[in-house]
Amino acid sequence: DAVDAIPVHFFNGMWGCIAAGIFASPRHVTAAYGNEFDPSPNAGLFYDNGKLLACQIFGILFICVWTMGIMTPFFLVLRALGLFRVDPLEEQVGLDISHHKGSAYNIEGPDSDMVDALVEKRATAHGKASVPNTDDA
Repeated sequence: DAVDAIPVHFFNGMWGCIAAGIFASPRHVTAAYGNEFDPSPNAGLFYDNGKLLACQIFGILFICVWTMGIMTPFFLVLRALGLFRVDPLEEQVGLDISHHKGSAYNIEGPDSDMVDALVEKRATAHGKASVPNTDDA
């Protein structure tokens, strides 16, 4: 996970759901959702019986199963088509070099021979015509 999306979004999102199930006070739950249907709303574990925490945990599990069920076929198709990962040479050189022509993280930059190999490989892979050899004439 190159951009730390899992710790930021997944784990902190899970903590946000669990924290609501632990710390939600009855006053704040009523203020947020009203009490026209339930005069005694469920509150966090510290204030009530833990039903809200159980609902929050069930919601987290549902989101995980839903995401895996929706995304797994896409990942399998991408893998079968060979599009799931970038080329190993491009991965080693770095996508910042291959797409933005500059090193974002490594100040020293990659090996220039590897960059040249990547440029040559990308030029031929994208259908550019090679320069004919005129030394034979």
